Amino acid sequence: MLLVDYFIRMTWVCLLKKKLEAFGYFKIFKEIVENEVELRIKCLRSDNGGEFTSKEFNLYCEEHGIKRQFSTARTPQQNGVAERKNRVVMEMARTILNDSQMSDKFWGQAVHTSVHILNRGLLRNDTDKTPYELWTSRPSNVKHFRIFGSKCFIKRDDGKIKKFDSRVDEGVFVGYSSKRKAYKCYNLRLGKIVETINVKIDESNTSINKQEDFDTQEEEEMIQEEEQESQEEEP
Repeated sequence: MLLVDYFIRMTWVCLLKKKLEAFGYFKIFKEIVENEVELRIKCLRSDNGGEFTSKEFNLYCEEHGIKRQFSTARTPQQNGVAERKNRVVMEMARTILNDSQMSDKFWGQAVHTSVHILNRGLLRNDTDKTPYELWTSRPSNVKHFRIFGSKCFIKRDDGKIKKFDSRVDEGVFVGYSSKRKAYKCYNLRLGKIVETINVKIDESNTSINKQEDFDTQEEEEMIQEEEQESQEEEP
């Protein structure tokens, strides 16, 4: 679910498991953005999806003085700002995944990365400022940008390192944290995404087949589990 400020085109994205989660995410989003700029949301435009037309959603907007606008059925151009932004973000995310040879299971991270880049790198019409700069009144900083899918080396700080264990884990760069000043990296040893600033990113190493790495890791984990089960069955 994309939320776009109509005037400056600042964009936020929420990943939903079910469409019914849209209302809950919007309530959180409303509190955050209104607190950031000390202004109130006055109008919300959307399509006629059931997640936006529910009774509780309409009642909430009425209680908070938010005007509702809906596009006519099969007329997406009436909500053109959001529809065009959605197309741009999805095409950019698709390109990022294809270029990096990453698995489709990282589509969510690719979408987040696309929105992060567009907010800080795309100039608003009739101005030389980006949406991020117009929203925060601070210049955009792109020095931290890295190539999605690059191989990286993550410093281990779990406190369970033995004397001769490696001090770093291999991983893949998959985006930027929205909660802290850190990078998101897929840790191949742990098999999950971690947020860290203690990482070295090798942007020259982006052509390896990441899917083979993930498949190999999953096979190794399955073998380890089978060996452990067989040991437990022995008398």
